[in-house]
Amino acid sequence: MFLRACFMFFALAVISSNQAFADQDSKGHGHKTPHGGLIQEADGTHAEFLIDKTGQPKLYLYDKAMKPFGRGDLQARLVVKGHGGVEHSRDLNVSGNPKACTLFRGEPIKGLKDWDTAVASVKLKDNWTHFRFPHH
Repeated sequence: MFLRACFMFFALAVISSNQAFADQDSKGHGHKTPHGGLIQEADGTHAEFLIDKTGQPKLYLYDKAMKPFGRGDLQARLVVKGHGGVEHSRDLNVSGNPKACTLFRGEPIKGLKDWDTAVASVKLKDNWTHFRFPHH
């Protein structure tokens, strides 16, 4: 009887630990983004946002299949809210070859070490589409 109880305890412990690692892995390793930024979707368009080490904001656009959105006739704006309530606004300009990938860059935000929320607004067709990126 004691042996059976030990075996059952051991079996349940193994099953539980495997489940715990599976849950941890699925939560800790989200979808890998092409440029290491945050991804949001709105109106069938995906946007990837990041602020690089120099403070320069970058926004990449993709279609609904995550293929590069190759259009250069778009407008984009950005508002970044810091933890202290400070807001930084930037116009974002198309950079690089718009036929290969739509990349928008803005002037660097000096002194920005951390931020709370960024909202990128992109004029697609005749309407503005807004992408909200929560940070921490």
